[in-house]
Amino acid sequence: MSWSRTKVGRVVSAVTTVLLATTTLAACGSDGDKQAGTSAGTADSAQSGFPVTLKNTFGDTIITKKPERIVTLGWNAQDVVYALGETPVGMPKVTYGPTPEGVTAWDADKFDKSKTTLLDTGDKYPFEKIAALKPDVILAPYEGFDAATYKTLSGIAPTVAYPGAPWQTTWQDQTLLVGEALGKKADAEKLITGIEDKIKQVAAEHPEFKDKTITVGSFGPENYIYMPGDPRVQILNEMGFKNAPGVEALEKTNTKKEFSLTISKEKVADVDSDVLIAYVDGIGTQKFLSDPVYSSLQAVKSGGAYALQDQQVISGMSAVSVLSVPWVLDKMLPGLSKAASASKN
Repeated sequence: MSWSRTKVGRVVSAVTTVLLATTTLAACGSDGDKQAGTSAGTADSAQSGFPVTLKNTFGDTIITKKPERIVTLGWNAQDVVYALGETPVGMPKVTYGPTPEGVTAWDADKFDKSKTTLLDTGDKYPFEKIAALKPDVILAPYEGFDAATYKTLSGIAPTVAYPGAPWQTTWQDQTLLVGEALGKKADAEKLITGIEDKIKQVAAEHPEFKDKTITVGSFGPENYIYMPGDPRVQILNEMGFKNAPGVEALEKTNTKKEFSLTISKEKVADVDSDVLIAYVDGIGTQKFLSDPVYSSLQAVKSGGAYALQDQQVISGMSAVSVLSVPWVLDKMLPGLSKAASASKN
């Protein structure tokens, strides 16, 4: 699958005992409370915004003072850190559609290798390397790790984990969580407003998007359909599109609340739509459009299919953030508008 996420829990290695020695461990709370929030401290600390308590799917994370050394994990946290005028000491190395330095295209002008260590997080988290960076906070609001991994990371530094289902934190909540963790909630809210205004402008300038049904999927040896809870689908909804009936029906079977579901090639027609955004980097555009099954879709026959094989554009659409959205919209809007205009009413 293109731009895939490793969702299963990673094995906690024998380094855990060493890592726990660096503890500023976040206090654990209820599993049931999934929403981000803050709690006020004393009069003096309230002026600086600390301490702050952020709720996540595993409990509560308490940050006692403004973090100076920031490590990010996952896709988007570093984008928010950069947008807020901060620089992480560590962040994941990009392996899908990277720049030559190993970062995303929209982070390229902000990344400084003398200040930020790139971490190889492909198969498992490099706990020892993360600990060696001596972070004050670990930001992972859009991730999918398990409770054991969270415990180990929290043993290194207070860890801001995802508040609900893995990989389904909205881009707004991701931004707000990072902003609160860094004592820049008001600045984070301004970033959110700026992107929401841009999306509203896009919707107003592209009435062809309004109420067109849409499906987003990755097609090739395996076929994945992205669910309504996935941020890349959410932002398309914010632009005026509505989910295809087949996608909504598929979501009703999504008992584990996955961000995407695999379907057989024979079932692809069940999620047909007015507009189809198809990631085809594994097979190529021409092979996708000439395939007997894919070419039989109404979206393809009407010209409503927008096939993407540029990995940077795919990753920009997939890793929705306050920095990726403006970058990827510049790349995608012409093709998306063409597909929506050509699609059936």
